[in-house]
Amino acid sequence: MSSNYQTRTDITLAEPEVLGSELKEILQRALVGEELSIDEGERLLEAEGEELLALIRTADEVRRRSVGGIVTYVINRNLNFTNICEGSCKFCAFRRSPDDPDAYVLTPGQIEAKVREAVEFGATEVCIQGGLHPEFGLEDYLAILHAVRSVSQSIHIHAFSPAELNHIAGQEGLSIEEVIKTLRGAGLNSVPGTAAEILVDRVRAIICPKKLSTGEWTDIIKTCHRLGMPTTATMMYGHVETARERAQHLALIRDIQRETGGFTEFVPLAFLPSNTPLQRAGIVRSSPSVVDNLRVHAVSRLMLAGWIDNIQASWVKLGPRLAQLMLNAGANDL
Repeated sequence: MSSNYQTRTDITLAEPEVLGSELKEILQRALVGEELSIDEGERLLEAEGEELLALIRTADEVRRRSVGGIVTYVINRNLNFTNICEGSCKFCAFRRSPDDPDAYVLTPGQIEAKVREAVEFGATEVCIQGGLHPEFGLEDYLAILHAVRSVSQSIHIHAFSPAELNHIAGQEGLSIEEVIKTLRGAGLNSVPGTAAEILVDRVRAIICPKKLSTGEWTDIIKTCHRLGMPTTATMMYGHVETARERAQHLALIRDIQRETGGFTEFVPLAFLPSNTPLQRAGIVRSSPSVVDNLRVHAVSRLMLAGWIDNIQASWVKLGPRLAQLMLNAGANDL
């Protein structure tokens, strides 16, 4: 689905005396479609003041040239089928142990009811993810897909992150390829490119040391694409990563897309620290600022230009008003 919105056609960069020659040259290169390096991405991710305004205008113009003035979206329902997880990610406020009083597992009947409500509301997609339940194997994930398909044969099932695919493979002693093929046969349509966080192992060693490595995430995503299973790509920003590490993440996503062409959209996800181990330890105290959100969405547009057309603003993370602002900083999808 889509909706028209106003787009500026009189975009100009700030006057030369306002911008430094280095930043102005980077933005001019982006405007003519040249690929930006990690160094250049890092420089843009540090833009402030008039530089930030010029960055936003440039990203908005590149968005206009790439995809026009249409905001795309789907009506979707998120189904988190369990919060029981054997992981220990320090950015997570969702995880529960099996004996926690608020731990839960949705039954197939509950999943069916939620899907039925979504279909009646007009949803065209369900996004299904959950914790890495220590007792869940392939049959449990297949049961989830069967529950959805018992309600609707047509609704798009966007489900099971690379971390979940890896968990299934480990539980069953199967290859990732075998897992994907089996899930696809049961109705899976696409895979969320979550569990990416920041695709730099220094960062992952701090925030999710037991989770997939950068290389493992990359290999699973490439396997999905090789098998014709499209995925999204995400980046969770605003915790312990540097501007350079954000740029490295974007460059890796671009490299994968150059090789496979399997990403449908890129989704920057602002870190929300409330009730997380990172907050309790005093490592991260607040969410990214408005300025930081603008920088990330704008640089995502510029670094991924020509490779990933759809840059998605997550209104769930940002709130509707701030997500709307991102539509003027390079985003075109909600």
